[in-house]
Amino acid sequence: MVRLFVLFVLLQSKVATIKADFFASQLSPESILIDVRTHEEFVAGHIEGAINIAVTSDDFGSIINQFPKKGPVYIYCRSGKRSTRAANQMKTMGFKKIVELEGGYLAWKKMLTISK
Repeated sequence: MVRLFVLFVLLQSKVATIKADFFASQLSPESILIDVRTHEEFVAGHIEGAINIAVTSDDFGSIINQFPKKGPVYIYCRSGKRSTRAANQMKTMGFKKIVELEGGYLAWKKMLTISK
């Protein structure tokens, strides 16, 4: 059911903000997963397979623009504020399918703790 909702949202060229467990279920080794936090935050811990492109950096737009705009791009930050900023910027750049981790990396770590 949730996958259908995410698919529906993505077909509408909108941002899908989804909970950590569903976010995890959508990821595959081929997924484009972007951590928009600072380099220091990324080094301290990140989701496996993520690429670090800080939304606060001056070159965020030029770097993110190198990724395909049609397929889904998964993004996250610490708690959700910066990833929302990144998603809005990406929408204006023509990205059609953006999936944002609700609650950010904090929610991801909490999910991992609960599932142990």
